[in-house]
Amino acid sequence: MSSLVTLSDYSGELTIKKSRFISFSYAISSEEDALNKLTALRKKYWDSTHICYAYVADESGLTIKSSDDGEPSGTAGAPILSILTASGYKKSMIAVVRYFGGTKLGVGGLVKAYSDSAKLVAEACVKKHYEYCSIISIEVDYNQYKKIQSALSEEAKVLDSEYLDNVKLEVAIKKDSFLLDKLISLTAGKIMTNKKSESYIEF
Repeated sequence: MSSLVTLSDYSGELTIKKSRFISFSYAISSEEDALNKLTALRKKYWDSTHICYAYVADESGLTIKSSDDGEPSGTAGAPILSILTASGYKKSMIAVVRYFGGTKLGVGGLVKAYSDSAKLVAEACVKKHYEYCSIISIEVDYNQYKKIQSALSEEAKVLDSEYLDNVKLEVAIKKDSFLLDKLISLTAGKIMTNKKSESYIEF
């Protein structure tokens, strides 16, 4: 997968037949991170009736979990998860805290309530876009650097820089990009490059 989109931290609230549904979206780094956030929610909302959730904890979309937390089976975790998977969000979690208001919603009503709660935060939060990149170290003299500045600003993300005798940069270049060949051509080969790693980088 060359790119992925995650949610960001956000919260919202709906009141449905006197029940409060407080929803939270999160960007998560791992399954452990998701569980830590759930622990914090349970501590803060210790008096809630339910804390239902779903997450997709990795880039491939294989580490998935959802929970109804005591609600009728399939009425909470699955609707929340469907909001994540339908839009292809990865490394993201949505949790919904419910305070029961005294009126039962029924199976259909619960599905709609949890789905609407998840949509509320998923649609309102800022989305984070990541590209799978090669992390490249570059060293070039100042004259050659002037020739590649424009290409770098348009097609790469500079992660670190050092301006001493030469210009030393650490840049992220999208995996499907031909930028490295372009830089070599622009400098007539007078550039030193070294691939350090590969990673998802926010663009």
